[in-house]
Amino acid sequence: MTNELLIGKNILIVEDNAINQMLVKYAFAKSGANTIVAENGSQALELMNQNKFDAILMDIYMPELDGYQTTDIIRNQLHSSIPIIAMTALAMKGEEEKCLALGMNGYISKPFSSETLFQEIKRVLEFTEAIAS
Repeated sequence: MTNELLIGKNILIVEDNAINQMLVKYAFAKSGANTIVAENGSQALELMNQNKFDAILMDIYMPELDGYQTTDIIRNQLHSSIPIIAMTALAMKGEEEKCLALGMNGYISKPFSSETLFQEIKRVLEFTEAIAS
């Protein structure tokens, strides 16, 4: 699925589960976007120092630094406004609100379809680009 908005975008996928990593990378395979995977928040922060990303897909529950802690560092120590979309299998009441309150820009619950993933990325990127212009 080629999406004009994603062509040439660099997307960081922060996900500790190998199967989920593979599924998300597969969803992006024909999107025109470039993807890099980090297995935890610590790796994600290292990769952010070495690369420029247009968006981050952030798993919430991971070893070392979880998605909440990593987002807090990105927002409050790195002072980055990079779009972050939470990905979580824990679809409890209030989870989305907690993610948004911590500075994430979007939220999808696992499992998700490629269509749902791309709709949320498109929404977040279009919103972010509209604010920047």
